[in-house]
Amino acid sequence: MGKSDFFVLLPAFNEENTLPKVIQQLLEIFSPDQIILADDGSTDNTSSIARESGIKIIRNRNNRGKGYILRNSFAIIIDKFPDVKWVLTVDADGQHDVRDIPRFIQTINHNPRVDIIVGKRDYNQMPPINWISNKITSSWSNFWLNWDLHDLQCGFRCYRTDTLRRILEIGLTKNKFDLETEILIISWILNERIIEIPIKTLYPNTRRKSRIQPVIDTFRWILLVSKFAFSLQFTTKVWQRRYLHRL
Repeated sequence: MGKSDFFVLLPAFNEENTLPKVIQQLLEIFSPDQIILADDGSTDNTSSIARESGIKIIRNRNNRGKGYILRNSFAIIIDKFPDVKWVLTVDADGQHDVRDIPRFIQTINHNPRVDIIVGKRDYNQMPPINWISNKITSSWSNFWLNWDLHDLQCGFRCYRTDTLRRILEIGLTKNKFDLETEILIISWILNERIIEIPIKTLYPNTRRKSRIQPVIDTFRWILLVSKFAFSLQFTTKVWQRRYLHRL
């Protein structure tokens, strides 16, 4: 698997301070034609910076949320670029170290049947407010779903495009940060192969204040899980994985 098999998707909203460095680092690995800025209605120079760098742009007229721009961008990539095999998502706020990208490629080469690779950050290096939200969601999921994922909210990921197509056919519904957990739960239902790899944990000084709202976003996550809890397919699989194997 080579770098030519990838598209990089940069979800962004008002990231003019960190975006130039992120794009510059990505252009050391990928060509401009492989990088797409997914601009969620920025009101600053985010789109202008991307345009000057020569990368592709998908743009919402208004700010709708990270989940909204991601799922629309996934659909566009699958429709317009059918030969792309992998989509790598990198946040534009500088929180992801682009130098970790070769680790994703190496993981694919060593695990050819993998469908999704998720970055795993070090909780001990997170701000307390982020740590609490991640710990609650990950601990609950590991208990009920009987999987071993520890960072459900990390946006540094690599998706097989065929897997994204199957997930979109099931139907993504979330518009905020909870979309990234929704993707993992649907993948779990579909028996997709998910691998978590350690990545650097960065919270640069140039990064703007986090848009995560711990109470509201954790509540959104609870609603998300509740939606699946009433799905027969979901509850049947929970029962099978947690209890059937004991018989």
